Amino acid sequence: MPLETITIIRLCGIAGIFGALIMGTGDLLYAHIPGSKQTLAERMSSLPQKRLVTAGILGLIGCWFYFFSVFHIYYAFLPVGNVFALAVSLAFALVTISYGADHASYYAIGSSAKVARENKSDVGHAGKMGEALFSKLVLITYIPVLVASLLMLYGVLSGRSAYPCWMAVFLPVIIYLLRVPVLKILRGRAHEIVRDSYDNFVLLVFFLISTLVLWIK
Repeated sequence: MPLETITIIRLCGIAGIFGALIMGTGDLLYAHIPGSKQTLAERMSSLPQKRLVTAGILGLIGCWFYFFSVFHIYYAFLPVGNVFALAVSLAFALVTISYGADHASYYAIGSSAKVARENKSDVGHAGKMGEALFSKLVLITYIPVLVASLLMLYGVLSGRSAYPCWMAVFLPVIIYLLRVPVLKILRGRAHEIVRDSYDNFVLLVFFLISTLVLWIK
């Protein structure tokens, strides 16, 4: 493999890592309060407006880094075939765009809850109103997620991708489905941090392992 291609694979894998860290930080800024037992809406309603805005902005920046990680995915599945690699990377690209939109829409929950709190109204009800757009966007996001996940699973398990077959265990969809046991293993602050940023934690684990595997391959 040409040195230029290897460099692109490594740099784009690192971009995916940074994307996960940046957007995961945005998740934590949105709703993470150590030790809090409050509902999501209650937590967000008590946070400074500047913190919520910063959380939303980090989602956009993280999405940019995720975009470059698409090339990492493309080269990882290129051995399966050009068309297949293009299909996987395009599906994954749609997922990254969706992540950015979903993350930005999360701001509506916090802003609605804050207005309710300031006007001494029902914070929980206001939070649910804010979730309306977010919930619908998440449902739409499941479409490219399903396509990308099935293609990635096939590519890895077929043994034709640049990944070893055991990499299937660390694909995003598998880590996502293991959410309950993963959170049960973790304790204390680690549990809270991973719980409140799990979607991006999934991609952080994937890109860390993927970048390492393809780095030394």
